[in-house]
Amino acid sequence: MNQVVLTLLCALLFGVSLTHSAGHPAGGSQRCLCRGRLLKSVKPGYIHAVELFPPSASCSKTEIVLTLTGKGKGKGKEKKLKLCLHPYEKQGRRVLEGKGIQNKKQKNRGRKGKN
Repeated sequence: MNQVVLTLLCALLFGVSLTHSAGHPAGGSQRCLCRGRLLKSVKPGYIHAVELFPPSASCSKTEIVLTLTGKGKGKGKEKKLKLCLHPYEKQGRRVLEGKGIQNKKQKNRGRKGKN
């Protein structure tokens, strides 16, 4: 009797641990680049580079990482900052659809008085 109860308890514990770690390699936590608060939008002039990370085995979310440029302290120094853009806000959806920030800049160059 005790052996049957112990076997069932072990099987139940094993099943619970399998369902808890499903989708995570080796049962570890997700390793997403974007943690915490995500930006809704950024001025396109500050954006130096855009990196798009689709869902993968290590992170189940779509991530958009922006490298922003700004003036650093000192003469001629430029600092770069990496921040995450929310993929479901307006600017994030434009990046995902391929109508990204760089394309928008190129469209404005042809207008009169906007050189």
